[in-house]
Amino acid sequence: MTASTGGALAAVWPAGPVEIAVLTVVALVVAVVAAVVVDGARARSRAVVRTAGGASADPLARLLASSRRGFARTRLGRGLADRLAGGSVRLAPLDFAALVLGAGVLVALVVRPLLGVVGGLLVVALAVVGASRWLQRRRGKRVEAFVGQLPEVARVMSNASAAGLSVPTAVGMVAREVADPAGTEFRVVSEQMALGASLDTALLDLDRRLPSRELRVLVRTLVIQRRSGGALSSALAGLAGTLEQRKELRREVVTAVSGARFSGVVVALLGVVSVFVMNLISPGALDALATSGPGRLVLLASAVLFAVGALLIRRLTDLEV
Repeated sequence: MTASTGGALAAVWPAGPVEIAVLTVVALVVAVVAAVVVDGARARSRAVVRTAGGASADPLARLLASSRRGFARTRLGRGLADRLAGGSVRLAPLDFAALVLGAGVLVALVVRPLLGVVGGLLVVALAVVGASRWLQRRRGKRVEAFVGQLPEVARVMSNASAAGLSVPTAVGMVAREVADPAGTEFRVVSEQMALGASLDTALLDLDRRLPSRELRVLVRTLVIQRRSGGALSSALAGLAGTLEQRKELRREVVTAVSGARFSGVVVALLGVVSVFVMNLISPGALDALATSGPGRLVLLASAVLFAVGALLIRRLTDLEV
């Protein structure tokens, strides 16, 4: 490498020993977490074939398993676990959080010479928000597909009830005859009841994974009819027609507000992109703003205004059907 090339790289990437050490540590952490996540399925398979009383001889495996269990017991871990399960993402909550944070920090350190410290923090925040939005969108698509199958689910259960079959047997028929995602989710419900869980508990777990008003109506119908008795077959047949009408209404509403929702996304992105463009045009501008009193007020006011605009658009387009 020539002296001029080295000088150019040094100007673009003014990394000293501390920066290099931090980058190395973060890269190693991300690599270790990624390797653990990729090898998670094989690790769980090896754990299954161990004896029930045998403990793992690997201290790292025991530490990771304990950390996963501890994080899953927290409120944040439980909520993230429900969203991951609803989005059909085969990752533990702690693994997903570690991957997102590690990737965000690594990218922030890489772009720090161009965007500064404040820009790096914004990159980390964008990584967290982007991962959350991606997971929410993935879960929303699965919920939408699940809701679209609920009329078929109600018809299958109505036919099973008319034939004199019990509700658990009807749930098993739905798991076998209906395609994914409804078939997969009702298969989980059937397995939970086979392990001793009540129908109410299994259906509430399903509603927590894939929350929707239509599913709550179906759950309440099944629970009330099972407790108080009555013509479950006719109730489910009527519910199937109602759910079919609601499916068409939901499709029309989503089509009507799709443009406004896209505008809300654009408003939120404009604020972030404008900040990055300003720092690229005038390097160090973000750090200069963040180190002065008036600059902090400007950054805070602009962030609040963009957030309020995006929130108002979202509230206006968030219609309950």
